[in-house]
Amino acid sequence: MISVSPVKLARAIGGLRGWRRNAAAYLFGVCATLTLSPFYLFPLLLPAFSGLMWLLDSAPTRKRMFWDGWWWGWGFYMTGLYWFCIALLTDPEKFGWLIPPCLFGLNAIIAIYPAIACLIMSYLRIRGLTKILVFTIVWTVVEYARGHLFTGFPWNLPGYAFGFSDASLQLASIAGAYGLTWFSVLLGTSPVALGVKKKGAIYAGVLWAIFLLGTIWGGGRLHQANALAEEQRYVPKVLLRLVQANIAQPNKWEPQLQMEGLRQHAELTRSPGLEKVTHVIWSETAVPFAINKGEPITKRLGDLLPENAVLITGSLRTQGEGENWDIWNSLNAINHNGDIVASYDKVHLVPFGEFLPLRNVLPKSWLTPVGEKDFAIGTEGALMNVPGLPPILPLICYEVIFPELPLPADGTRPQMLLSVTNDAWFGMSTGPHQHFEMARMRAVEQGVPMVRVGNTGISAVINSFGQVTDSMPLGQKGFIDAKLPVALADDTTCNKFNKIFLPFLIFFGVLLLLKQQARQKS
Repeated sequence: MISVSPVKLARAIGGLRGWRRNAAAYLFGVCATLTLSPFYLFPLLLPAFSGLMWLLDSAPTRKRMFWDGWWWGWGFYMTGLYWFCIALLTDPEKFGWLIPPCLFGLNAIIAIYPAIACLIMSYLRIRGLTKILVFTIVWTVVEYARGHLFTGFPWNLPGYAFGFSDASLQLASIAGAYGLTWFSVLLGTSPVALGVKKKGAIYAGVLWAIFLLGTIWGGGRLHQANALAEEQRYVPKVLLRLVQANIAQPNKWEPQLQMEGLRQHAELTRSPGLEKVTHVIWSETAVPFAINKGEPITKRLGDLLPENAVLITGSLRTQGEGENWDIWNSLNAINHNGDIVASYDKVHLVPFGEFLPLRNVLPKSWLTPVGEKDFAIGTEGALMNVPGLPPILPLICYEVIFPELPLPADGTRPQMLLSVTNDAWFGMSTGPHQHFEMARMRAVEQGVPMVRVGNTGISAVINSFGQVTDSMPLGQKGFIDAKLPVALADDTTCNKFNKIFLPFLIFFGVLLLLKQQARQKS
């Protein structure tokens, strides 16, 4: 059997130069993508992060460390976010020319984040296990910055690799997405520790022992939850119908086909068994035009429902006239009488999709999201109180990717998360799978069930432990009739301590640096 020691591997990788070095960094970034949904090749965390660290250890200059990180990031984002370009194919004659700058240029910009993490390491004169630990902290802090700067884009955090099993995902109830990101990098860099003569093997062994014990604990947590009687696992007297119409994106906003899309939703809604359903849920902008209170469309939607049932649908909402009007991306709950009984307006808008940054500075000839107007912002932390359902925290599309959900300021804990989306923009790519995995982690972090309805999928009901109880795959037309799981009685550890995690991590990193500095002086 041929075996390669970590020391020899580190020397081989560190000795790469020129295009071979760039290619290696790029491939290590690709490995990181393959740890995520839908691949879940969890062991590839090892080459992804150890390979990068070995490159950094051998980098002769700060500039080289920056570019090692950049090439890694370009590989990660190119393969993880390529589906951005699929959206441009909905109107290729108009937007096709943007595919090269989107695929190469946009991902090149985002790749600056890991490059910055590597550049920061170039200023820290540390070695051994301290260097490995500080690297994991710096990486996590930079990932946190990516999730918050310029409105934030925390897509494909390394912590989502833990979604490869329901048992390992339970650790999100303790650490959350950013905590698992730190742990992912810790595990990924463990082979580097084997090259540290003193305590390196013990350090790596302890890390993987913690991972193993955490997964066993997660399995036990799931076993206890699944052992409960059915009446303890589901909200009584609630039966949801999730409608997945699977309407192609080019058809969704075509004026001649908008009513056809509504007809398909209505047909699926009126399928056999509706008399038992208490709540029907449609996806984001399933009603592809504005609806407001008192309009005829709400009466027609109400007519689809049996008595005492409620429809929750994505739509647009407008207010005002002439030049003084606003538009929202909204959710509306409509009863059998056609009354809007609850509503929610999207809070976290998509840059360039729902609003144009620096609109007042840029030329008017530039593309704008909604004619000459941005979408308006809704009220943060607003719950939907829909008759017959527990308090709902609604999340429209993009909003579900943020680990820090917009919870009510008064501390009211939602009992249901509702995510509606339209991933038709991204076809049958990995994008919708990644989006779905983020929704699943939100359920575990909060200890609250997640109901997700997508125009093209993946539509599903996810319990408070991240287990999918009912689902419909991507690209399929149909509906699901499903019970609503109950929320956990107590708040999760993640939710209680998530605000202090990052400050604690930074504090821990500073202590490590001070300790290393003291050793060097002595």
